[in-house]
Amino acid sequence: MIKLTFYTTEKEVTVDMGDFSQESYTDVPTVQVRDGYYEVMKKDGEKSKPILRVPISQTIMYIQD
Repeated sequence: MIKLTFYTTEKEVTVDMGDFSQESYTDVPTVQVRDGYYEVMKKDGEKSKPILRVPISQTIMYIQD
């Protein structure tokens, strides 16, 4: 199971993929739901662009202030 934690105040996401790896992303204004995936969006100037997709069916998402 993938653990995705979105820290809304810090605009940061950490993703723990179990034995595989753990990653952190900063400047993340939102995590969107798209076609069965959580899509992590990173701020790039005025626009946001997707940097990671994880399947909803295999992910537990936590939202923290």
